[in-house]
Amino acid sequence: MADPIRGEEKSTRRAASESNGGRARQVDQRPAIERGAHLLALSTLKSAEIPFVVAGAYALHVYTGIYRETKDLDIFLRRQDVDRALEVLAETGFKTSLLDPVWLAKAYATDNYFADLIFSSGNGVAVVDDIWLARAQGAVIHGLPVLLAAPEEIIWSKAFVCERERFDGADVNHIILACGDKMDWRHLLDRFEPYWEILLAHMIMYRFSYPGQRDRVPQPIFAELLERSRVQANDPAAETVCRGLLLSRAQYRVDLEHWGYRDARMLEVEGFRANRQGDPARGGR
Repeated sequence: MADPIRGEEKSTRRAASESNGGRARQVDQRPAIERGAHLLALSTLKSAEIPFVVAGAYALHVYTGIYRETKDLDIFLRRQDVDRALEVLAETGFKTSLLDPVWLAKAYATDNYFADLIFSSGNGVAVVDDIWLARAQGAVIHGLPVLLAAPEEIIWSKAFVCERERFDGADVNHIILACGDKMDWRHLLDRFEPYWEILLAHMIMYRFSYPGQRDRVPQPIFAELLERSRVQANDPAAETVCRGLLLSRAQYRVDLEHWGYRDARMLEVEGFRANRQGDPARGGR
């Protein structure tokens, strides 16, 4: 017998991403217990009328067709809504905690299945705001209508994840491949300011990865950023500033601890500076 929930999801995925370029969509293989735990989290927040969007593996599957086996559900919401979200999830039976005041809370249905409640990127740059909600796109997850984060906001949050053990550049590339010709690239550039070099780096990585679909990256935006880079000179005021920690919390500690550099997260990112507790080189993906 056909699964009506999976049929409804398939129909909605087609609406959220009109074309996947003929690439085969991988089958969602989540076990029933995982689907149930995630559905409970989503339905609890929706019933409480807490605004949120879904990103992570679910959004990647909708936009690109790539299925990733993961036990977590990435829910993006504004910081002002996190406490209420944790409260209603706890009332439903989830074990909840604010893991990092810069960006992350968690809600465990079981030891194995949980929801990440994300209100910023780990470096404090990609803060979830009203624009995330306004630009979201409709989808159905496990039979429940929800909102998916827009591709541009997903790229913005993923682009800074460049740890040794985790690099989200392939996700960025796959989203550009699937959605680049429909994206608002000027909005995306606005999101990245003043860290436009990171967007340029990912654009170059994409063009290298897909030489036959380079046109997914619009030439005017690409040329604009190349020109900015061409005329860019050393910044005397930033001689001892290391922005590497905006990309990796671990791989640039040597710069702070031994080479006399200062952490750009503490100098330039108010959301990080105001909420970082203890060692500033810790925390945040």
